[in-house]
Amino acid sequence: MTTGAARGAHRWALFALAFIASALVAGTVYGWPPLRRLLLEEDSNASEKALGAVFTAGSWSVQGGRFVAGISRDHFGTRFTCCVCLACVVAGAVMIALAKVGDDASLTAGMFAVGLGSGVQLCVQPVAVLFPEYSSTIMSALSGAFQISGLVFLALTAGGDRKIGFLVFAGCAAALLATCAFALPRGTSFLETPAAVDDDDDDDDSSTRGPEDVPVAVVVVPTRKEGLMNGETRREQMLSSEFIGLVAWFTIVVCPAQFFISTIGYQMEQKGDVNGSYSSIFSATYGAVAIFAAVGGRVADAVGCGACQGFATACIAVSFAILALPSSAGLEVQGLGMTVYSLGRLFIFAMYFSNIGRRFGFVNYGTLAGVGLLISAIWSLLQYPLLAWAVDSSATGANVLCMCMLCATMPYTVWLAKRERLERIERRKS
Repeated sequence: MTTGAARGAHRWALFALAFIASALVAGTVYGWPPLRRLLLEEDSNASEKALGAVFTAGSWSVQGGRFVAGISRDHFGTRFTCCVCLACVVAGAVMIALAKVGDDASLTAGMFAVGLGSGVQLCVQPVAVLFPEYSSTIMSALSGAFQISGLVFLALTAGGDRKIGFLVFAGCAAALLATCAFALPRGTSFLETPAAVDDDDDDDDSSTRGPEDVPVAVVVVPTRKEGLMNGETRREQMLSSEFIGLVAWFTIVVCPAQFFISTIGYQMEQKGDVNGSYSSIFSATYGAVAIFAAVGGRVADAVGCGACQGFATACIAVSFAILALPSSAGLEVQGLGMTVYSLGRLFIFAMYFSNIGRRFGFVNYGTLAGVGLLISAIWSLLQYPLLAWAVDSSATGANVLCMCMLCATMPYTVWLAKRERLERIERRKS
């Protein structure tokens, strides 16, 4: 195999590992509805608010944990950070498996630990630098893998045995940890490759060399073509109007997106879903839309992130409008709402990460992405008061408020789309 072919195979192998890791552990927490239903079957007296607190802990760690993972990735490298995140998933899965019925503390701690697996996706997303010709497509595909991970809880609860299901999951996560421990790069860049050996060393007995003796050459990350006004240093980028706008948009839209998952099972039951079948339908729909992830990336590569971010925001706003319909509208229409929501959520996260990679580059990627995720995690804690409002008073009122929050961010997406359009015009002129 030629050197070029070997490098091509190597980059696809790294992408495959990144995809599998993301699909197994990155967004597992968001497959919550089937697990919630199983917990209710185990304990019919379980409080909806207590279950909501369990999910809130998990969803918060997905967001906030990626801030820590981003900082760790930038300072300690991809391999170390991914392995730590996977170790947390193993521990969390074991806690959920062994938690006794009604043991909310163990369930909450377990969900929090499992949610830390999201840091794996943050660390492996820079694999897109190996595919400069379609980086948004690669990053969107990884966001699709994140979405696929929402099917994990559906699979684990299918047999009705929480202990066996989650112990099997812990074993799979442990196997993935072992693979990442030797396959991922030690540093922050996926462009690390073994350096060529000088001709003078031809007489050396290369068979006696260990992996630690092979020198490493780090290829410089290609200069980005977009968002040059956002600066080069970490400080310049974090203080740029575009980064502030991106984080504000992401922070506002994530809270309603989290609230939707935490209450969809409850709201469907209030609308007549007696056997909880729509909880499973939601999880299946949530994972199925992942097939559109690469399509969104291709569109972003062609027309920019702003238009795609606007589309994603509009989709989730429409899903809340459908969720706010009275019970007389029937449960069937909610299937459409779940599909639109899942598609919008997929693109919201895909475009957030893609935006940072395209518009700010990968040098400070972990820190920039992590800061936005931490801020959004803090704001998303509002999902619990919204859940309490929906349970105690008015689910419709909470749904309408979420829809208004989403609509308030649309002007930003229009501004960004116009900015990207002007940049494309300038590049054509030059």
